[in-house]
Amino acid sequence: MAKQEFKIAKGVKDWYGQDAILRNEIKDILRKVFERYGYAPIETPVIERAKTIKFKGGQEIQKEIFTLKDQGRRELALRFDQTLPLARFVASNKDIKFPFKRYVIGEVFRDGPTQPEQGRYRVFTQCDVDILGVENMTAEAELLALAADTFKELGLGNIIIKINNRKLLDGILDYVDVQNNKKFKTIIALDKKDKIGNKGVKKELLSFISKKIVDKLISAITKAKNNNETYKKLTKIISSKKGKQGLNEIKQVLDYSKSMGLDFVEFDPSLARGLDYYTGTTIEVFLKNKSVVKSAVLAGGRFDNLIGDFIGGKKEIPAVGFSFGLERLAMILRDYKKALKLSNTELYLIPINTTNKCLKIAHSLRNQGLNTDMDFKTRKIGQAINYASSLGIPYVGILGEDELKEDLITIKNLKTREQKKIKINNVCKYLKKNST
Repeated sequence: MAKQEFKIAKGVKDWYGQDAILRNEIKDILRKVFERYGYAPIETPVIERAKTIKFKGGQEIQKEIFTLKDQGRRELALRFDQTLPLARFVASNKDIKFPFKRYVIGEVFRDGPTQPEQGRYRVFTQCDVDILGVENMTAEAELLALAADTFKELGLGNIIIKINNRKLLDGILDYVDVQNNKKFKTIIALDKKDKIGNKGVKKELLSFISKKIVDKLISAITKAKNNNETYKKLTKIISSKKGKQGLNEIKQVLDYSKSMGLDFVEFDPSLARGLDYYTGTTIEVFLKNKSVVKSAVLAGGRFDNLIGDFIGGKKEIPAVGFSFGLERLAMILRDYKKALKLSNTELYLIPINTTNKCLKIAHSLRNQGLNTDMDFKTRKIGQAINYASSLGIPYVGILGEDELKEDLITIKNLKTREQKKIKINNVCKYLKKNST
């Protein structure tokens, strides 16, 4: 029988060792910050009815949805983001109290192009926070503060938060006379700026609107020298009621940001998120150092109509949120961190003809909160120490008959090479004290 070769699927990646530990560390930091701000966890299935997943998103996203059928021949789909499942959940649960603040950390799936060097895969983890039931811009203000705190906790404080507003963008498209049936196509083209550059965007726009309109649009969405000047520039050209409302909402967000000392919030009228359910504020966060990653490491916005559309009728539930990309954060932190953990083990026990007693001691130490592993291969002491050292485990504990007679463990610090005999009952206290 010929040997079979089992390859990993295209556009996905196994995470193990340093990468898996780093990803868990990032998730822990995100959870800590999210819960500090009062967000509660929620989990929704990765599989939804296809009708739910295809309800919104736009044609570009529709092409990337993974679809399948169950044994009952029902049409199903893998979620491509965390927002549509949230809308389905809220629409299905009438007892939810507002404001409803939730976070979710989970995998999403897109059958689209990949860029591993930019952290873009077909299976990736979105870490979302959303506020539902708050109409005013204080919700956006809190989210921007949360973003700043999260990147600070991650050690990535040098960021730029870009904001825009879909209502304002609609007002700009009215000003430059883009036809209604071409507005969303224009937004899709603008959303590709980080991927194809300004020249690429202009070329795509020229494929379906005139040069005169494109030139006028590019001029309108080009930033001035600062937020205030950009705002003033747009007040002179925006005349539609919807556009003025969006401009006013931008001003409120900027004022709140200024009052919180968030001096890295940038008003960018060219920012266009490519999903069709955004109704107001749009947000993207970039690292100042673009040499690490050019794409946004956080993105989202306001989607006031989405949940109401799921419920049916004219009911509107204000909603705003954004999503951290775990893969990009991990890729960035790999470059920033000087040393990545290969193991979370704090103590590696090495039994010398004492395996039975060592198992009992390891169990006791784990129950005291110490991450403990032990050598199962009965190797020579030097080999076992080298194994622990190769994984970056800071301490080994040698357990021979002589140690057990006196209720001791010989603790060796693999960094300083210092070793001491410590009473078994005091091992946790000793290691915790010497690890701080």
